[in-house]
Amino acid sequence: MYITMLLIIKKISNIIIVSLVIMSCSNANTVTYKTLSFQQLYGWESANLVEPFNHYLDVIRSKTSRLPKHVKQALKNTNSHNNDSIKHFLETYFEPILITDSKAESLITGYHIFHATADYQQSPQYAAPIYKKPATRKERHYTHKEILEGALEDKDLEIAWLKDSIDVYLLMMQGSGVLSFPDGATKSVVYHGTNGYKYRSISQYMLGKKMITPEQRNGPYIKAYLKKDLARASTIIEQNPSYVFFQFSNKEGFSGAAGTPLKEEVSLALDKRYYPFHSLIWLETSLPNKTAPFRSLMVAQDTGGAIKGPQRADIFFGMHRDAEYTAGLMKDKNARLIMLRLRNND
Repeated sequence: MYITMLLIIKKISNIIIVSLVIMSCSNANTVTYKTLSFQQLYGWESANLVEPFNHYLDVIRSKTSRLPKHVKQALKNTNSHNNDSIKHFLETYFEPILITDSKAESLITGYHIFHATADYQQSPQYAAPIYKKPATRKERHYTHKEILEGALEDKDLEIAWLKDSIDVYLLMMQGSGVLSFPDGATKSVVYHGTNGYKYRSISQYMLGKKMITPEQRNGPYIKAYLKKDLARASTIIEQNPSYVFFQFSNKEGFSGAAGTPLKEEVSLALDKRYYPFHSLIWLETSLPNKTAPFRSLMVAQDTGGAIKGPQRADIFFGMHRDAEYTAGLMKDKNARLIMLRLRNND
């Protein structure tokens, strides 16, 4: 009987394995990889690659040893301040790959470094805490709603207090920010983990409840809508069960999930399943309030809970005065993301 049971378990295991393989192949069938020529990249011929390429060199400097010897030597011989020299290097050693998924959303959005006023202590003016990551799994696993209702109160986890839960939510959506304190100090806060729940779009919820129209589904409008009624806002933002924890950072500038400094309108947040960190990306899109199309070399340096699929990305817009507005309006469903993949030319 023991042997019979083993045979049954083995048979069930084989069925499970086969099922998983079939499921994997089924998903894979919706994804296509198409090799393009550089002439098929819109705007490539007239593009100025100097600034983004030098940023790429900065972030991969400690990793160039992983390149094949002939590519590493060619890189040394490339004049990184000469556009023609950069293009020659890329066209020789890289190939454009267009990855698409018929079941995934195609969308380019934006993010920025959020700025907020804060205090070290709770007060009527600063009533909403931001928390560091709890030490215990139980405390890390409360939902967004439970945390808003006080599940983490009196546990010495507060690192600062913001004006309201909307400021906290907007900070969480960006993953990092700059806080200005009453004593004149300015401090950076960065991502310190999540509660483990899957991200859920509140704008999709608002759209479904007819609180907003498709045309109103943008950052500036939604922020103004939430700020009008804090009680209503809490009901809305708790629809996203995901919660982000923060910690102070003494580093200059801001880094993405890849651990390298982000650069305005050069760094991208992408789905790591398709684009390894520090991949070179050719992006074809349009920016808010700009008439000329945006065609540029970019670098994959970040990711995010809402960034799923090969044609889904977030452009980093920095922390200047207009960054929040631009990032909030950035929405392009007709863009193209094309990875520049190292050729297999020994």
